[in-house]
Amino acid sequence: MFLLDGSPPLVLHVKHPPIDLDSLAWEHQLVRRLSERLPEVPAPLPAHDGRTFVLHQGKPVWLTLYLTGSPAQPSDRRVVAAALARLHSVTIDLPLRPGHSRIGERPIPAVGEMPREFDPWLPLISQARSDMIGMISQINETGRITVGITHNDIFPGNVLIKDAQVTALLDWEEADIDWLVWDVACSIWPFRGMANVGAAIADFIAGYRDAGGRLPPDEEELIIPLIRAKRILEVLRAPTDRDPRWDLQLANLGAYEALR
Repeated sequence: MFLLDGSPPLVLHVKHPPIDLDSLAWEHQLVRRLSERLPEVPAPLPAHDGRTFVLHQGKPVWLTLYLTGSPAQPSDRRVVAAALARLHSVTIDLPLRPGHSRIGERPIPAVGEMPREFDPWLPLISQARSDMIGMISQINETGRITVGITHNDIFPGNVLIKDAQVTALLDWEEADIDWLVWDVACSIWPFRGMANVGAAIADFIAGYRDAGGRLPPDEEELIIPLIRAKRILEVLRAPTDRDPRWDLQLANLGAYEALR
């Protein structure tokens, strides 16, 4: 992204490979319609012919308005939760995002090659992977999971705050129609801070409920299991990351155990 000076200032976005134009078009349709309801969602600005992105040297580029604010902190978890609740409360008639696999159908990566320091953890990683597959299958079999618009990448860098309010929800490339509880579980962890994890979860959920979040209370019991699943999913994906952070993966494994 590049900030362009002007009145008003604009942000130039460049999509780097891998590129799926159908998926990007879906994303732009979603954020354009969301921005009509949620001012913190920056919509792509249309060109004269109505297109929301153009190709430059094979890469999609587009413009959005520049939204002010600073990255959210763990102490902002309630207002972040409220923003997530407002997103989940919006209903838009859209098909599933093309080219995306959702948590309920997500192919779980096999256990890949890791540094030798992970050898003692390999039995746990393998068992955790099997447990995650079993849990997802069991949830699917019930057929009673609430789906809706999900961001799927809520963390401090994608949420801007000003005057104790969310001013921007950024980066919609993981958005989809998916399990609301998955979006909640993935969003809680980056905002736990140094607080007791149970207290941080309760605080986040309270902010979500106060803002009218649509996740049914009886699905809250899935939050901690799905937080644990996300930790293991990060570990399983690490061998294929461009620049793996193995220290973070050891922390994920520690968190997986602590949340047992």
